Parts: sequence; C-alpha cells; structure tokens
Amino acid sequence: MYSVMIVDDEKAIRENLPHAVDFEGHGFRVFSVAKNGKDALEKFLETPVDIVFLDICMPVMDGLGFLKELSIKKELKMPYVIMLSGYSDFEYARTAIRYGVKAYLTKPVDEEEVGQILSELKETLDENARRQVKADIGVWTGKIREMYHSGNGNREPFRGCFVMHCLLLATEEEKGNKSCSLRKNIEERIPGGGAAFLRNRGSVYSYLLQPVGLEDYQYSVTLFARHFLHWMKQNGYECALLLDESIFKEEEGTFRSDYDNRLYQMETEIFWGTESLIVGRPDTASLSEQRLENEETYLAQLKSAVRELDEEGVRAAYHKLEEAVRESRLNIVYLQEICYRIHYLLMDILTEAGGDNSEFSPFDWRDAETFPRYEIWKEKMWGQISSVFLSIVDLKKNKRTGIGEEALAYVRMHFKEPITLKDVADKYFVTPAYLGRSFQKAAGVSLKQYLNQLRIEEAKRLLLQTDKRIYEIAEEVGFGESKYMVTKFTAQVGCPPAEYRRNETGKGEGKSD
Repeated sequence: MYSVMIVDDEKAIRENLPHAVDFEGHGFRVFSVAKNGKDALEKFLETPVDIVFLDICMPVMDGLGFLKELSIKKELKMPYVIMLSGYSDFEYARTAIRYGVKAYLTKPVDEEEVGQILSELKETLDENARRQVKADIGVWTGKIREMYHSGNGNREPFRGCFVMHCLLLATEEEKGNKSCSLRKNIEERIPGGGAAFLRNRGSVYSYLLQPVGLEDYQYSVTLFARHFLHWMKQNGYECALLLDESIFKEEEGTFRSDYDNRLYQMETEIFWGTESLIVGRPDTASLSEQRLENEETYLAQLKSAVRELDEEGVRAAYHKLEEAVRESRLNIVYLQEICYRIHYLLMDILTEAGGDNSEFSPFDWRDAETFPRYEIWKEKMWGQISSVFLSIVDLKKNKRTGIGEEALAYVRMHFKEPITLKDVADKYFVTPAYLGRSFQKAAGVSLKQYLNQLRIEEAKRLLLQTDKRIYEIAEEVGFGESKYMVTKFTAQVGCPPAEYRRNETGKGEGKSD
C-alpha cells in the first residue's frame, strides 16, 4: 500500500474524501490529514508520504507555500501532488506545474476522475519501486559477496532480507542441459532480476530476496516461493527452494561459515526427501555431530572385495554402506567425505593394478549441475564404483573383452528366457552401457540383435522339425507374442514363418496356424 495525505482547510473534505474514494482498492491508504500547509509540512517532515491531495487556498500557509518549502529541502523525496481548488485558477495551475504537480482537480471532486488518477499513479509508483529495488539490491549483493569472500562483515544493514537458494534437482530421466537456461528463468521472476544474484556453485543459484519487492505476493515470502516453484515446474524445471531468513540476524561464526553451513543443512533436508520448499532457520548443530558408525569396517570390506575381484562381495559391501548411510540420515557434508574416501580407496587399487586413475573423478554433489536426492545419489555412486571395479578386473585378468565373451556364452544358454541388456549387466556386476560395448565387441552385433538371431534360428528349426503352431514356437524361443516373432522373422528371413515352413518342407499348407 502506498501512503496518502489529504491537506484541506475544509473539515468536510478531510473527513469525507477518504470514504468517498476507494483508496485501498487502488493500492493506497490515507495515512494522515492536515488543515493547512504549515500543519502538512510538519507532518510530512515527520513521516513522508507518497501522494498529497493539496488544497490551493488555505489560511496560515497555502498549497503553493507548502510546495515551495518542500522544494527547498533537497534531501526530501518530493511526493506526487494532486492540487484541489474550489474554482479554476490557471495562474495557480501554471505555478503548481513548476513544482511537478501531477494533476489539478476542481471541487467538488469527481470520484471517478480521482480513481483514474490513482490508477495511473499506482503504475508509476510500482515501476519506480521496481527500479529502486533493482538499484538498491545491486549495491547490496555486491556488499554481501564481499562479506562472503572476506569471511565477515556487518550484517545489520541486511536484517529483514532473505538469502534464496534455488537448487536444480536431478531426476531419473534428465533431458538435456537445463542449467544453462535456469539462471535466466530465475531472474525473470525474482524481484530485482539479475541484480539480486549472489553466487552459483554447481546446482545452487543464490539470490538476495527483499520482502519490500514482493508487493504482488502480499509481501509474503512463502507465497512468492510457492508461486515461483509452480512457475518453474510449468517451464520444465524440477527445483527446490531454500530460504534462509536468519543469516543476517544471528552470528555464530564468520559470515562465510554461517552461510555455507546453513546452506548445507537445508540441502541435507532436501537430500533426504523433505518437500521442495524450506523457509526458516536451519539447525546447523548436526553438521559437527553426525558420523557413520562402523565406517572403517564398511570401507575395509569394500576394499577387500575389490582386491579379490569378488563381484558379489563388492555389491554386498556397498549395499551395507549405503543402508547405514540411509539409516543414519547423514549430513551431506560428511557424506561427501565418504564419497572421497571410496574414490581414493579405488584409485589406490587401480594404480596398483597398473591402471590410469586420471580417467576417473570423485563424485562431488557440490559441483554437479543437478542436485541428487538419496536414491539418485545411491545409483550414481554405484555406477562409479562398478566402472572402476570393472577396469581393475580387466587389468588384473588381462582380458579386455572377457566380460563380453562371458555374456555371449550366457546369452547362448539363456536366449529362450525374457532377458534384457540390464539383466545381463546386473549379472556381471557392470553398467548396461559398459556391457553393451563389451558385447558388441565380442559378438559384432548388439545384444538385442544377437538374441533375435538366436531365436529366429531356433524358430526355423522348430518350424521344419515339428508341427507346433507359430504362437507356440514364439513362446518357446523367447519372442513371447507371435505377432512380434512374425515381424522379426519376416525382416530377417524375407518371408513369414508359415510361408517359410511351406517352402522348405514342400508340404503345402500343412497344419493351420
């Protein structure tokens, strides 16, 4: 709401105008009234307002006298003035224009005309406010960044502000690199736009949020945050929003340590599945308290299984470790330490085996473009462990295509079963991508193509040596549905199964299919 002062020597105007015009409906509130220019000047100097309805002719000090006194005081921000007069006096009007009077109304006041003027002023004031917020926030963010890099500073000027962290969340099916356009989309919606930007690391984009810029959301930070998340989701972004309301209120350490610790604690809540909006003061006490019991035992079991090339042992050791992490609901700061310890453990064994550890980097969620929750983190860590383990296996056994050859033999034995690339990869303790490459190298075709070839060859044998129906053959050889078998058979052999049977046996139509 913008503030209004009504200045008129007529009591009826002072008392009736606030009721005759729907000020609040236009975004204004009558803050004060005055009976003459002198009275108005005293009240304005004490509490400035945005708009003044000012009568021209008044005792003690008239309207023009009031404007003249205000213009002398250069430190004051001039209000928007609407002049009131009981008659049309162009000399007064001409003088008033020199003082920047916005409008000139004659009494009795037309409520509709006042409403129109108020609507126009509201647009002007809103635009000015937006520009001012952007100008102010640009200076403020610069000071906050300086505080962060220097380690400390005076937080008092920023009390009442929030630090808003927007996290781009990792999803099971990530489509393209959205981090490039994320910042642009955030700054289209946040008060102050790009001027509010504080810093970015990995998936986290941080901004300064001033409630004064949230007039469209009833000055509610929570209401703004929910609208913001909804808008981001509509535009294809899965985000979490963390709003720290106390970073400028309470000092526990240096500004940098407080900033980072509070962010880590809120990220921990998101990691373990809290809803995607956190507004409040994070509890940073657990940052220094949480540790994983029996961590050394879990790591020792993992190390032993890798050295012994025990695939099932590696899987079991990792499963125990990640289950213990889940049950403890570790803070992600400590969880990152575990990620690094696992990485260096594997790199030591890889180096011993004569491998090149420059191919592998530790998984660090702080630098990742998307922020993982627990389930995705678990899969990413397993992917890294299995990839390094496979390299160690290859080096120690000195057979780069060993997995592919073993998978080839396995498929020959089990092609009639409903197996997939992932099924075979899981059996050999590798990722589907790696298994696919190894299999292609060993067989010359993809696993799926090889499966189809085996199944079609078996189908040809059954077509010629048995009188089974086509749907029975399709089920027996692993195709499942007869339609699917007919499609694949025709594409590879050049004719449908029934025609193949007739042509090869020369027995005519044979048994109806």
